[in-house]
Amino acid sequence: MSRQKKPNFIIIGAMKAATTSLYTYLKQHPDVFMTTIKEPMFFNNFQKKNNFKVAGRKTKKITTFEEYYPLFDAVKNEKAIGEASPAYISNKNCPSLIKQHLPDTKIIAVLRQPVARAYSNFLHARMADREPIADFETAFNKEAERKAENWSPLYHYKDKGYYAEQLERYFTLFPKENIKVLLFEDLVENPIKTTQKVFKFLNIDKSFIPDTRKKVNVSGTPKGLFGLFIMKLRYYNLIPNIQFSSYLPQFIIQFIFNSAYKKASPLAPEIKKRITHAFYKEDILKLEKLIGKDLQHWLS
Repeated sequence: MSRQKKPNFIIIGAMKAATTSLYTYLKQHPDVFMTTIKEPMFFNNFQKKNNFKVAGRKTKKITTFEEYYPLFDAVKNEKAIGEASPAYISNKNCPSLIKQHLPDTKIIAVLRQPVARAYSNFLHARMADREPIADFETAFNKEAERKAENWSPLYHYKDKGYYAEQLERYFTLFPKENIKVLLFEDLVENPIKTTQKVFKFLNIDKSFIPDTRKKVNVSGTPKGLFGLFIMKLRYYNLIPNIQFSSYLPQFIIQFIFNSAYKKASPLAPEIKKRITHAFYKEDILKLEKLIGKDLQHWLS
């Protein structure tokens, strides 16, 4: 009987911080295996029903190890075996569950300026027809009320940005050398160099150059009737994620996306700065010390 294959690294988040891009780049390396399901979110749902309120369709949850471990059955000779579930970073139970069941696994986190992350999260929810509120600040400030009504963590735009608090739970349980923290801006501006740092962290050939030209999981807003039509098809799960299809050529995916969606308006700088200083300044300063990175550009 063959030994059960298990992940030895996990991308824990953050949501809307280019984890899908990192997943795509890592998957190209011959020594890396990534699950076909990009976000198993197993440790979020382990032995739980989690009947959260969500506007829109619901997806089937993986709640048992009997469902989780088979995701890795296709592993051959790859040295680095991983999955990417960006909701792990903000869930309070995930660090201890991962430590208990996968004690030697390596942890990778990608962090994005918290207000920029929240706004992208909001736009993504709007694009998927899951966010009924059209104004970002209104939705952002609705969080406490929504939590009281058991809305899904998908709508926790504010709380997901407290990275220092979230990462401290991992640094308490895992050796520092087993945790790699990246910044969203580094992955976007220098994708090859940043991904090669991850290759080194995973102890595989760091000279491999992934194709980083394909843009994935880009946010936008519906454009006209065609955009609303595509949005509704995705809402009812009648078509796969058009940005993450493995069987459509990139130019066709890009054509569909450009026809259905328009680029969302950027968040006004004064709103971004105001929310940052009102809610995140203290956490960002703590995060700087925790991960040893200069984050002053997040505050300015």
